[in-house]
Order: sequence, then C-alpha cells, then structure tokens
Amino acid sequence: MTIKRRLFISNILMIVIPIVLAIMLSILGTFLLWMNFGYEFRNSNDYYEGRDTVMAASQELLQNSDASEVMQLDFLVERIERLLQKNDMALRIYETDTVTTPSGGSASESASETDIDNQTGSLRYSLGKKVFVDPQLTQALEALGGTGIVGKDGHELYVKKVSDSVTNKTYRIELFSTRETSSPADQDDRGSGWIPLSLLLGMFTVVFFTSRFLTRFVFQKIRHPLQILADGVTQIRDGNLDYRIQYTRKDEFRPVCEAFNEMAGRLKESVWAVQKQELNRKELMAGISHDLRSPLTSIKAYAEGLLDGVASNPESQRRYVTMIKTKAEDIDHMVSRLFLFSKMDLGDYPNYPEYFDPREQLETFFLAAAEEHAEQGLRVSFGELEEGLMLYADPVQFRRVLANIVENSMKYKEREDVTVSVEAREAGGRLRIKVEDDGPGVTDEALPKLFDVFYRGDASRSSPDRGSGLGLAISEKAIAFMDGSIRAEHGTGGGLRIVIELPVQKKKEE
Repeated sequence: MTIKRRLFISNILMIVIPIVLAIMLSILGTFLLWMNFGYEFRNSNDYYEGRDTVMAASQELLQNSDASEVMQLDFLVERIERLLQKNDMALRIYETDTVTTPSGGSASESASETDIDNQTGSLRYSLGKKVFVDPQLTQALEALGGTGIVGKDGHELYVKKVSDSVTNKTYRIELFSTRETSSPADQDDRGSGWIPLSLLLGMFTVVFFTSRFLTRFVFQKIRHPLQILADGVTQIRDGNLDYRIQYTRKDEFRPVCEAFNEMAGRLKESVWAVQKQELNRKELMAGISHDLRSPLTSIKAYAEGLLDGVASNPESQRRYVTMIKTKAEDIDHMVSRLFLFSKMDLGDYPNYPEYFDPREQLETFFLAAAEEHAEQGLRVSFGELEEGLMLYADPVQFRRVLANIVENSMKYKEREDVTVSVEAREAGGRLRIKVEDDGPGVTDEALPKLFDVFYRGDASRSSPDRGSGLGLAISEKAIAFMDGSIRAEHGTGGGLRIVIELPVQKKKEE
C-alpha cells in the first residue's frame, strides 16, 4: 500500500472513528448516569394502564369469590399481587354495605384488628405494599361521595364500589399508590449537565487514541524505509560500494531505493575508472621513461664512440651517424604518437569527417601496405568486401587505425612473413570490419588489455623495437570519435583478430 493511500485512509478514519466511538461512548455514559441517578424510562401510560388492570382484576376476583375452584382464586390473587408490586400500589377490598373511609393512616400488606375496627364491614383482601394515605385525600374523596379518584403530591387514592347481584353483596375497593411526579423538564435538568460533559470527554479520548493509532499506522511505513536508506548511505560512506538495497514494497520509496542502487553502481564504476586512470598514468610514466631511455642510451653510446675516435674510418662514422639518426627518428615517432594520444584524450585533435566508400579505402590501403612491406614478409588476403556502403568519418584517421593494426601484426610476428586477411560486411546498420593475422596471438589475460595505454605483450619491455604500446590505444580513441567500437578476439588460426564496427550512414546510390 502506498503512503499516499495510507494518508488518505488515515484522514478518513480520523473523522469517522471519533464520531462513531464518541456516539457509542456518549450513549453508554448517559445510560450509566441514568442508572446511577435512578432515572425512570417508564411513561405515565404504563401507570394508568396498570391501575385500571388492577381494578379489573379485583372485580374479576370478587365475581369468582364464591367459586369452588381454589386454584383459579389463587391465580387471580397472584396476578393482582404482581401488578401491585410492579406499580408500587396497595389494595384493600371490603365486604360491606356502608364503609367509612379512614381519616388517615396507612394501608398494610395484611389486615389488623385496628383496620377492621375503624370500618363498618369486614376486610376481605389486603394486598400490595404499604402506602401512606393523606387525610386530605380522604376529605376530598368524601366530597366526591365516597368514590372516585383523588391525588396529591404523588399520592393517589382510587375508591370504587362493586355490587354482586347474585349474592346481593356490596364491595368497596380501595387502591393506594405513590409514584414520581417530577416533570420531564426536572429530569432533563438532572442530567443536562452530565450529558455534554460525557460527550466532550468521550470525543477527546477517542480523538487522542485514534490520532496515536493512525500516526503509528502511517509513520511505521515511513520509518522502516528511511532506516533502510540510512543503512545504505552508511555502507557507501564506509566504502562498501557493492552494497545494494533489497526493497520489494510497491510504494513511493521503491523508486528511491532503485535510484540509490543505480547511484551506487555508477559510483563504483566512477571509482574504478579513476583507479584505472591512475594506474594508466603510472604505466604511462613508466613506459615513457623506459622507451625513451633505450634510444637515448644508444644515441649517447654512438656519440661517445664518435668523440672517442672508435669510428676511425668514414664508413664506420657513417654507420654511427645513421644509427643516431634512426634512434632519433624512433624518439620523434614515439613523441608524436604520445602528443596525438594526449590531444585525442582531450578531444582536441584534427578531425575532418566526410562521406567515403569503405571498400575503396580498404582495397587502396592494404594493396599499398602489401607493396610497401613486401620485403618484411607482409601478405594481404581479401575476403568479402560489401559494396554500395557509405561511412561518415575522417578518412585520414580511418587509414591511421588500419596502419596501427598492420604495424602491430608486423612487429609481433615470429616467422619471416605474416598474412593479414580483411573482410567487411554490413550487419544491423553497422559495417563490421575484421582484420586478422596468422601471428602468435595473445593470451586470454592479455586480450582485454591490448587497448590500454603503453600496454605491450612483452611485460619486461625488453624488445623496444616492438613499439611503445600507443598504437592500439590511439586506434580505440579514433574509432570512438567515429561513433564506432573496436575489440580484439582470438583468430581462427591462432593469431589476433581486430573487429571494428562503424555505423553505416547511407547507401552509395543514395
């Protein structure tokens, strides 16, 4: 999951979770507060329904009072008792023709002698809890004719007379009750201060813990990749350029980790290139020093021979002077190559590209080289030379590359003669030129080093006549300026094969 998506989900949950949990906590807190303060959820209709049900059950009890089924009477009594207990009421039933209502007192769960003496008639049933009877209620009831409903301050007295036509008996039913009379506004006042407070505390608690959880939810996925990157930077700082970050999650940090690995790879290549350049510089200085020392030593020796009179006749003197001139030319040739290589390395050397036919250039050059070096044993063999192609390059530099290759084959031959075969074919929009000799070749270890500056197969450099090691290095730079490539391979006959690839610009007929 990406960090962007995690942040989006976190923001949504930051809104939704506090609202949902705050509502749940508020409901729970309000309920607990109501339970703690004794709130009642029963409405007034429940009370009146219970009162009427008790009266109806009492009349049914009186109608069945003479029945023989005792179980049915017990059931009615038990039913009335449950209604009374549920609604906090008390019931008394008298069998009398004239009943004088009490002037005050209380209705008890069982009739006492005092209760009977204060009334005209006999107490038949006394059920329910004890309920206080206000004298003012009895006075109000007398004003109503002895029956009806009167109430005050939560106390209520309900009296009803019932006549039984079968037994010619009259019964007086008295129902006492005490209930809360506080208004809904009073109840709201008792909890109105706690409800907002509980809601506020619930919201604060939920927001706090939700924020902590969501922060951990998002930050955990950021901290781990940052730690991985920090470890990678530490490894690179300590010189471990082979260290690579292994990161598989598909989030915003994956491109960063891939870029880090690419940076580490390029840094390693850069360090390796610097080290290689430093090594080449040291080899260059060593090679220049060695290759200049040999001809200079010869020049000094021949000059001293002339001065000391060793060459006493004109013929010897001429031979000494000729050797001095030859060694001086070798130094001049080497210095010229070194100067050319330095200018090519800086990108500042004569380069005049033009369109030319590579077949014509190859035939002209190798036929002239075979004629020039025929006495040194050079033989040239032409393979397939594809026609109709055009290259865009400096023909002078192109011929110089070919000359360096032929010169290399001539210097390292071990027999009196050497055969150089040439072929050129187009492949994938590039001209592939192969120049192969039948000389001794090189080892596998030396093959990739042939184009290094001042590298020679003769590690001890005991044969200065075999060159300075700049020819193939100059050839590599020249081919690179032509947007091509050059490499060395083992020849089919054991010799050395140089492969040059250059981009074909267009067909000749175009």
